[in-house]
Amino acid sequence: MRGVPSWALKGGAAALTVLAMVASASYVGGHVKSHSAPLRPSLQPDTLQPPAGRPGELNLGSGVRTTSSDPVTEVNIS
Repeated sequence: MRGVPSWALKGGAAALTVLAMVASASYVGGHVKSHSAPLRPSLQPDTLQPPAGRPGELNLGSGVRTTSSDPVTEVNIS
C-alpha cells in the first residue's frame, strides 16, 4: 500500500485486534456455562460391568459387521 503512513497501518491493526477481543469477550460472556448441566452424561448400569471374556475383547452389536481384512498398522500422510 503506497502512500499510507505506517502509523495508520499500526493503528488499524491495533483497532482490529481490540475489536476482535471485545467481540470474542462478548460472545463468551453470552455463553456462560450452566451449573445445572452435567459434566459427563450418566452411564447406564449395564455398561458399568466389563464384558465377559478375554481382556481387550469387544462385543459387537447387531449393526456392526466384522471383516477378514488385515488391520491398519501404518498411515502415510503426504
